Amino acid sequence: MELDELITELGYFFLTLNTLIFVISYIKNKKASKYFILYLGLCSFIQLYSSVLNNLVIHNLFLSHYFFTGQFLLLSLFYSSLSGYEKIKKPIKYFSFTLTLSIILYFSLNSKAYVKWNELEIGLTSIPLLLYSFLFFIKKVDDNNDKKYIYFNSGFFVYTLCSTLIFILGNIGSRKLKLYVWDINQILYLIFQILIFIEWYKNFRTQIFFKKK
Repeated sequence: MELDELITELGYFFLTLNTLIFVISYIKNKKASKYFILYLGLCSFIQLYSSVLNNLVIHNLFLSHYFFTGQFLLLSLFYSSLSGYEKIKKPIKYFSFTLTLSIILYFSLNSKAYVKWNELEIGLTSIPLLLYSFLFFIKKVDDNNDKKYIYFNSGFFVYTLCSTLIFILGNIGSRKLKLYVWDINQILYLIFQILIFIEWYKNFRTQIFFKKK
């Protein structure tokens, strides 16, 4: 197995592991926890389905729309459910549902666009999440009592910022350059998934032991 393939497989392994351990550590009556687990579940499902279609040599680019739009909706609801977002909770929800419905309507009316890569969709769904993520950093700077999701947010911000630029500019450059950039993206994805695991280990693993008592 080549190094790039190993990195990719490790990223998928940690994604699956993270989904399972966060489901086990689920905190009832915590909306943020619910949306976070749904987000991990979405990522796992899209990755599994994409791999199956790829092995069957079936076109799977349409899954990108479900991923980017689903990620946008679930993480918008996730961030709006965290403490400190009370003043902008309703605007975030209104904007997220409006944009999601607009994207669904667009692809419903444009079947040709549904099977193509859409840079505008990536920008529209990723930039707001980067803003929410940055706001999260600002709110956590002086909060020494609650550091939950700080590792996830750190990994998400760096990975999403870099991957958004990569995806939007994906058609620029030679094939060799594109492969090199893709390798960098896979490394960042692995780091992101490792940070999610660290998030669980630092802030959520005690939930398992608490349930056993």
